[in-house]
Amino acid sequence: MLAFSDADPVTKGGERAFLTGIPACAGQSNQTIHGAGHFLQEDSGSELASMVHEFIGSTPL
Repeated sequence: MLAFSDADPVTKGGERAFLTGIPACAGQSNQTIHGAGHFLQEDSGSELASMVHEFIGSTPL
C-alpha cells in the first residue's frame, strides 16, 4: 500500500517514482489523502488508519 498527500510540498508526485521504479509496487493500492500535509498520521490520522485497516483486512496471510 502506498499513501501520499496531494498537498505535501516534500513528496507531492512521489508516488509516480514508486509505481514506475519499483516493480513490486505495480498493481498495489495507491491512496491519495486530500488536503493533508507531509505527516499523514498527524494531519489525517483517522483516514490513514482506515486505509491501513482496510488494506490489512484485504491482504491474505
